[in-house]
Amino acid sequence: MRSVARLDILGDTPLARRMVPLSVAFLAVGLTGALLLAAVYGWGSGAGAHVIVYVVASAVALLAHELVHAAAFLLLGRGRLRISFGFEAGMLYTRAEGDPLARGRFVAVLLAPSVVVTVALVGVGELVAGTALAWALAWTHLSGCVGDLAMVAEIVRTPGCTHVRDTDTGVELLADDSGGPR
Repeated sequence: MRSVARLDILGDTPLARRMVPLSVAFLAVGLTGALLLAAVYGWGSGAGAHVIVYVVASAVALLAHELVHAAAFLLLGRGRLRISFGFEAGMLYTRAEGDPLARGRFVAVLLAPSVVVTVALVGVGELVAGTALAWALAWTHLSGCVGDLAMVAEIVRTPGCTHVRDTDTGVELLADDSGGPR
């Protein structure tokens, strides 16, 4: 396999620099939407308790997000990956050392927390307070998923990429020129 591109998510790269404004935009949409929904539907009783649920659920979501990445890596990597966790440049991350994954499998690993954790947060928000809290929790979590979403966009639009390998700072996009199964 030959290297097609490297995506550095932790360094000072164009990809990394786009993440902060995109994250802020997601968060702004979420909190603005939550305020509008609260104005229309109300917060219900115990708005102060809802703020506590928002903070606690958002914090728990950070850990759950990385655990879902790890589970997806183990499942889709068929157990041939060594998982580790870290914190750098203001971001928690999950790292998988070992064989590269087929592009579709790696994209699934990147998207898994965006789907699984966001759906869980919507459920928590709806159970506790209703639509406004559910919306705020979902968009807050999605604002933290922008690195994953940005990498998915780059992986999908990179011609020739058939496999992806996790690296210390992001991912390496690979092309399998052997004509074997993808």
